[in-house]
Amino acid sequence: MMHFAGNIDVWLAIGFTLGLILFFRGLRLFRRGLMAADTPVIPIRSVAMGFTQVHGHAGGDEPFPSPVRGLPCYAFHVQIERYDKGNGWQHYRTDHNGKRFYLSDDSGRIHVDPLKAEFDVPVTGRRIVGDPPMNFSLTRFLGWGRQDDTSDVSLSAKTDEELLEYAAASYDYSNSYRFTEHCIEPDQEYDVLGTCVENPRPEDDNDRNLITRGEHNHTFLISSKTAEQLKEGAGWRSTMMVMGGASLAVFCAALFMARHGLL
Repeated sequence: MMHFAGNIDVWLAIGFTLGLILFFRGLRLFRRGLMAADTPVIPIRSVAMGFTQVHGHAGGDEPFPSPVRGLPCYAFHVQIERYDKGNGWQHYRTDHNGKRFYLSDDSGRIHVDPLKAEFDVPVTGRRIVGDPPMNFSLTRFLGWGRQDDTSDVSLSAKTDEELLEYAAASYDYSNSYRFTEHCIEPDQEYDVLGTCVENPRPEDDNDRNLITRGEHNHTFLISSKTAEQLKEGAGWRSTMMVMGGASLAVFCAALFMARHGLL
């Protein structure tokens, strides 16, 4: 009985922590939506120093292959998870890298430094290395989503052994690792919300500006959505996260206190 009661307290603590995480992530998403709403999208040629928002096509020098699917890209973000039999997929580590690219519209183009950006782009690749867990997935059963993209990786993608080395994991297959990749790809449209500064390495007289993460305003987002989609999505998502997270945290805290006679 004591063991069972202890398990309840553990789950209440987990629920309280999850509620706080949802609450603060919702606030962050709400703030991002407000900034997108308050910062109009302007033509690239009219960008001035300071916080700005632009929309255009990605281009630049020769792209490099992404690590998971080997796609040509200018930047990537890879989330690495390790499977735990008791807790499912657990975060292992995150990696990101990139090079400068330019965003262009009908008025001109501007360079973007993606290294410190937050990505809001679709998953471009997902691979599982090791013996994949045989757990039930409704989306997999109904065919709504691909769980593993090993069928269409390019020749420049890493092998399973190279992915394990990349993850700083052991070379045996006693553990399963899942690699989820997001990429900034050439010739795709993106909305960039960030700070315009003077380009320290201009290519010519028309290349004097650079969008990056600001020293004071740290909001720096590269999204495949339009500005209108960012504002609309942030509104309902952030509201649900803030209200749901707060409710979950308060419920778990109140139940914990009631169980231990603190109320």
